Amino acid sequence: MGIVKKIKIDDKDLMIIKLLYRDARKHLAELSDITGISITAVRNRLSKLIRHGIITGFHAELDFNKLGYGIHALTGVRIEPRFRDEIIKTLLMNKRVLSLYEVTGDFDLLVEVIARDIIDLREFLTTDMFEIPGIKKTNTMIILKRHKRYDLFT
Repeated sequence: MGIVKKIKIDDKDLMIIKLLYRDARKHLAELSDITGISITAVRNRLSKLIRHGIITGFHAELDFNKLGYGIHALTGVRIEPRFRDEIIKTLLMNKRVLSLYEVTGDFDLLVEVIARDIIDLREFLTTDMFEIPGIKKTNTMIILKRHKRYDLFT
């Protein structure tokens, strides 16, 4: 790993981060009004935050159910360590995989998955997952309801 260079973040930078974290569609003029600094200053600060990798993207939050994906699940995966890189590479290419985490505990990986229905989820688990060499065990939990959206700043 390389050396991480820390940059100074003041209250105005943090305010911009918080505002964009909650609503990435905010315009520079709106950020300027709320923070009390000029549009040019907001633009410069935003560029600095992006350049230093603090802000890594601007994303839309999606309602997967309305897009036809009625199943949202988490799958714990136990793997044979020698197949780790290939398993990760293969899972990341699967269109049903939203995110993939290396974790501690009973499993090695945690996979966030969407599927059109239970048949589609079964296909993912029995065909896509178990055709990958090195997967030893899975445990899938269907998400019934999300009670909190991540928000670092509440």
